[in-house]
Amino acid sequence: MSRRKNLNSDDIQQFLEIPSGSEDDLELSDEDSDDDLIRIQDLVLNEVETCHEVLQDDFFDENVSIPSPRSSSSMLVIQPTSSSSNTANVASQPSTSRQLNPRSSRVASRPQAVPTPRIISPSPQPVRPARPKPKREYIWRKMDFQPPDTTFTGVDVLEQPYTTFETPLQYFLHFFDDDLLDHIAEESTKYSIQKDCSKPVLVTKTELKKYLVICLLLGLVPQPNIRMLWNSILGIPLIIETMTLGNFEKLRSVIHFNDNINYKPRGEPGHDRLFRIRPLLETLRKKCQAVPKRETLSVDEQMCATKACNFLRQYLPNKPHKWGYKLLVLCDDKGFAYDFEIYSVAENDPELRLPDECDLGASSNIVVRLCRSVPRNQNYKIFFDNYYTSPELISYLAKKGIHTLGTVNKGRMGMTLKMPSQKELTAAKRPRGYSEGWVATVDTVPVPAVLWLDSKSVVLASSFVGEQPKYKVKRFCKKRKQYTEVNAPNIIGHYNRHMGGVDLLDSFIGKHKIKMRTRKWYMRIFYHLLDVMLINSWLLYKRVETQRENTKMMKLREFRLEVAKALCWCGPSIIKKRGRPSSFVSDMLDERIKRKPKLNVPPKDVRTDGMEHFPIWSNIRKRCKLPACKGKSFVICQKCNQALCLNKDKNCFLAFHK
Repeated sequence: MSRRKNLNSDDIQQFLEIPSGSEDDLELSDEDSDDDLIRIQDLVLNEVETCHEVLQDDFFDENVSIPSPRSSSSMLVIQPTSSSSNTANVASQPSTSRQLNPRSSRVASRPQAVPTPRIISPSPQPVRPARPKPKREYIWRKMDFQPPDTTFTGVDVLEQPYTTFETPLQYFLHFFDDDLLDHIAEESTKYSIQKDCSKPVLVTKTELKKYLVICLLLGLVPQPNIRMLWNSILGIPLIIETMTLGNFEKLRSVIHFNDNINYKPRGEPGHDRLFRIRPLLETLRKKCQAVPKRETLSVDEQMCATKACNFLRQYLPNKPHKWGYKLLVLCDDKGFAYDFEIYSVAENDPELRLPDECDLGASSNIVVRLCRSVPRNQNYKIFFDNYYTSPELISYLAKKGIHTLGTVNKGRMGMTLKMPSQKELTAAKRPRGYSEGWVATVDTVPVPAVLWLDSKSVVLASSFVGEQPKYKVKRFCKKRKQYTEVNAPNIIGHYNRHMGGVDLLDSFIGKHKIKMRTRKWYMRIFYHLLDVMLINSWLLYKRVETQRENTKMMKLREFRLEVAKALCWCGPSIIKKRGRPSSFVSDMLDERIKRKPKLNVPPKDVRTDGMEHFPIWSNIRKRCKLPACKGKSFVICQKCNQALCLNKDKNCFLAFHK
């Protein structure tokens, strides 16, 4: 009895592959290609049957590739077919052969049909070339870094139109201008029709401004429930006079920023995850980018806190608010946001890169995009942390005339940099304040790397500052229980002075944050951007006043209140309800009879808007509120509620509203 020969996978592959010019002397030409393919199929089946081989169970379930008779690069795929016209009876085959269908191996006596291979041409699949991993084989030398000339040649002095602003409302409306408000009002009206065409909501720019008033005041006087702002005891009179609760709820339900008809679903070209808020983002970004930048800037993450279940939500354990939407912000050391983008898990998309920008990795590409609005070759300084820093990024921006500095992971500096670890520094008993410096040339740009031992070791890299000269810093010694002075490299001082811009912006937002619950993810981002733009307006106001050498400036809460009051009183007033007013409103009317402090004088934007300033007669004679006028008058402005002289000798009413 002859013993069967078991073939391995290489032997089976040899039978299945019939290369051109093989020992079978088959000449595969372009002519009669169909006949040649049939001959190849018959040859493959006969060879398998005569081998008495128990084939694998999934033989006919997998694609088998055969070299094409026309080219060696194209492949022909063999798949089984169950057509009755292309079948063969196993009973006609020799008895020594096994069933080719693995499912019929249990019942050998029943005739089975052998599926005939069917040739299918493969469809071409586009393959995106992977970014080659950079070979960081730099030559690091222990030497002193010679800093280049980093004299700032940019323009950071504010000019028109910023120097023409006089009131807080003008600074705020520079970002939320009429074009943006008209767009939001139009899209909100359109969305209300798409939502329920039988009950459309006509949103106007004036109503939208009043909606912003309530949002800004909610940051000053937070309430556990938004409806408590209209409460007769705990409510705010300014909000009650601005808009009714029903109108506010109706307006909040239809606020929209983009047309849903233009939305591209997932999987289609042009799909944007931030489609619903894209026009607002781009408009505010352009406004912020146009402001002249200071010399020192920083890039860092910012959290828009929320725990809503959304695909954009991120988790950052080192942030005070660990859950929320992550924003990547470019700020100066005062906290002004010049540019930002929302993290949407598509930051390394090649479509986001400009033709002249190279691929430096997902994290470094973020810095490149945020620095597009930074002027070139004017020695601006950018600071960031180890999430972004790489030698390639430092070299790339240095060639553009932008200097950078940041902490860096040791693994990104290359294997050639032999830097001592924390354990080695502890074993060598290096004192606190110990530092080392190396310099390498990265694409013709010298890049220094400095290791400094504080409570732990930290590594920094830069393109304009190195280890020398050192300076003294105070650190608390646990053994001595007192402060001692230790050495620190020069690069540490630059980083600590200019890196905290985004953190400072976060602290400003946390003081008067809009806390309003919503089920729409884009509304949470809208409230966050509203806070950011208000802080930008306040910082721009302080910058202009400093340029004017004015030392008396409003604080953030005062600035916020002035913007809210001006937005509330600008335009037509609220329509009074019919019927007897409530006791709360009557008490407020009695309070108006008494003399009011200077804070209750309406802002300039309200006095000069030219809407509904009508003189009315009062039963009580009051002192005129026009400066330098000591007279008394019975005439009161209906909107401003201020007593003003109006007679044949004086016209303080006109001068007050002019």
